[in-house]
Amino acid sequence: MSSESKPKSKRWIRDLNLTGIGWELALPIFGGVILGYQLDRYFNSQYLLTLLLLGLGIAIGYYSLYKYIEIDVLRNKVAKLNKGNKDNNQ
Repeated sequence: MSSESKPKSKRWIRDLNLTGIGWELALPIFGGVILGYQLDRYFNSQYLLTLLLLGLGIAIGYYSLYKYIEIDVLRNKVAKLNKGNKDNNQ
């Protein structure tokens, strides 16, 4: 079933879900930079904490993205198995 043949409400949900993935990646990165910058200003420590928290934010963002993809792959496998079981029962 292509995305054009899906009802608008289903496409809306899918698109909103994909937007959420982008935020899951962006927020830890920008949050790390902002928090690191504020801590650097407080401790007067050049850009050490900014770069450290930027790296941590990137790692957290990509880990979150990896977990989301892993869950989605498992969800698709279960859906295929359920569809196969329904076809066998009929």
